[in-house]
Amino acid sequence: MKKILIEIASYRDDELGKTVASLLRQAKHPERLRFAIAHQYGPETEHTLDKYRDDERFRLHEIPWHEARGLGVARRRCDDMYAGEDFYFQIDAHMRAEREWDARLVREWEARDDEMAILSSYPPAYKYVAPAQVEFVPSDPNRLVVNAMYAGFVPTFFGQALRADTSRRGAFLAGGFQFGPGRVCTEVPYEPDVCFVGDEIIHSLRVFAAGYRVYSVLDQVLWHLYLRSEHQPNARHFWKDFQETSELAEIYEQMNARSLEVMRRYFVGQASDVRAFEEFAGVDLQQHTVHPDMYELPNLPMGSGGEWRSRSMAPRTQA
Repeated sequence: MKKILIEIASYRDDELGKTVASLLRQAKHPERLRFAIAHQYGPETEHTLDKYRDDERFRLHEIPWHEARGLGVARRRCDDMYAGEDFYFQIDAHMRAEREWDARLVREWEARDDEMAILSSYPPAYKYVAPAQVEFVPSDPNRLVVNAMYAGFVPTFFGQALRADTSRRGAFLAGGFQFGPGRVCTEVPYEPDVCFVGDEIIHSLRVFAAGYRVYSVLDQVLWHLYLRSEHQPNARHFWKDFQETSELAEIYEQMNARSLEVMRRYFVGQASDVRAFEEFAGVDLQQHTVHPDMYELPNLPMGSGGEWRSRSMAPRTQA
C-alpha cells in the first residue's frame, strides 16, 4: 500500500492535536500514514503530541517557541524527515479531514495520469462559533490567483472558484494543501530563509523550474481554519509573539529582512526559469503586475513572447 508523509509545521497551535486526530480517525488506511511534524511549542502546547511519541508512524522535531526561526525553516525540517514515502501531503496544523480522505486524494492524483502532478488549492473553511462548536463553510474548488503584493513586490494569493469550463491546470501552490510525489521533498526542499509571507510564490517558482505541474483539487477532503476568534483564547501567532517580546523583536526583524532579500534574489534568479514562470503564470515579478486576463482563469500558459507585459495591470484584490 502506498504511504503518505503528512508534513505539518506547527507554531504554538492548539489545533494541532485535533488535526492529527482527525486525519487518523477519518483515514481509510491509517496504517499507511506517516507524520513529519515540526512542533514549535509553547507552555500551552508542549504536551500535545505526547500520546504519539512511541508511535512509529510519527517523526517529530520539537523546539520551544522562542527558538522558532520562521515558516521556511519549519517546513524544511519536515522535508528533511522524508524517508521514501510514495506521496507527500503538506498541510497546516489547523485542519479537519473528510472520511476516507487518503484514498480519495490518491485516487484523484492517479486520475491525473501525470507523475509530475501536484494537487493544490485553498481548502474550504471551518470556524469556531462557540468554544467547542465548529461550523463548516463550503466553498467551490479553486485556482490561486494573485491577490496583492506584500511589501510592494511579493505576490500573495486568493482562491478563485473554478467554472465548469475552467482548466484545472494552475501555477501557484497553496502552502497549506499540497499533495504529490514524495520525491518532491528531496528534489525541491523548502527554502528555509523565507520567514513567512512569500513561501507560496517561492515554492511555486521552484517547483515549476523542477518540472512539476500544479492542478486544482476537485475533491475537497480537508477543511482549514483561516480566522481565529474569541472562542480560541490560546491562539498564538509567530510574528506577533516575536515582535512583542523585547529580546526577540530584533531577531524577527533580521529574519524578515533576510527573507525579503532572498525573495528579491529569487525573482531575478536564473533569468530563463523566472521568465518562463512569468509567462506561464501571468505574473511580472519585476513590474509587480499581472496578466490582464488572470481573473478570467484562462488556460495556461497565460502568455508567450511577453506581449502581454505592456498591458499588465496591478493585482486586483479579491473579495
